[in-house]
Amino acid sequence: MKAKNIILFLLAALALPPAAVFCASSALGPSIAVNKFITPNGDNRNDTFIFRCYNPRDYAVEGRVYDLSGREVGTMRLKQRSEGTGASITVAVAGIYYDLEWDPNSGGHKPGGVYIYQVRMETRVFKGTIVVIR
Repeated sequence: MKAKNIILFLLAALALPPAAVFCASSALGPSIAVNKFITPNGDNRNDTFIFRCYNPRDYAVEGRVYDLSGREVGTMRLKQRSEGTGASITVAVAGIYYDLEWDPNSGGHKPGGVYIYQVRMETRVFKGTIVVIR
């Protein structure tokens, strides 16, 4: 039964519009969803959702996560701020990046399924889907 649920979650995620994996470049630069499929099982691999936000002007950034009914289930926290150098930065544009993180195990254990993220920065809004696989 568990394998069937995972397959249904994956099919549901594929049926939804694609996430902002590579958002269109603007004066603010590219922002990306680093991982859309997360497995929060405590092995420190894909346990959380990360959205890398290109923010050279240091605007206020806020990220929220919703279930499919539109109810807010969590907020994203600032995991790190970087200058766009080093192995952890995979975007080829120098500047300031904010890595926002959502942990489905914080604030109550969220069940497996499809969730919607929304990141607001200045006048830009990035939206997409996340699949939690349990």
